Amino acid sequence: MIDLKFGGLRKTTVKIYDNIDQMPIERFNKANKYWMLNDNIGSDISHFDANHFNKLTLLAGDKNKCIAELNNFRILVYNIQNEINVEHKSFACLVHSVNGVEQTDLSENALDVLLKSLSDKGLTQEVLKKNCKKSVSPFTKT
Repeated sequence: MIDLKFGGLRKTTVKIYDNIDQMPIERFNKANKYWMLNDNIGSDISHFDANHFNKLTLLAGDKNKCIAELNNFRILVYNIQNEINVEHKSFACLVHSVNGVEQTDLSENALDVLLKSLSDKGLTQEVLKKNCKKSVSPFTKT
């Protein structure tokens, strides 16, 4: 497991899984869902340029595949508008404990509450990118 430490005077310690073999099956399945969504649909507008635009260009002659890709883009835009970031949700699935308190609730609401709490304690995108490079999360790709 990896320990992330961040925050001001009152440091927060988050222990995350760094190996899929360590993860309980339910947690792996939930994280895997978000990894696949991130890989296929994306989490932010940069995914449009990197994925959807190129795919649409390549699929221009196939109406059904273009429609499917446009639907994926529609989901990405919906998620952005509703502040749903599947990359962050996949990270939340990797969180074993926060300040020694084990995180066992993997419901959508609990993952959102966990992310909000960590954000309020000072967790940033920069911290995730710097510290999750060795983990199994999508942050390893950046």
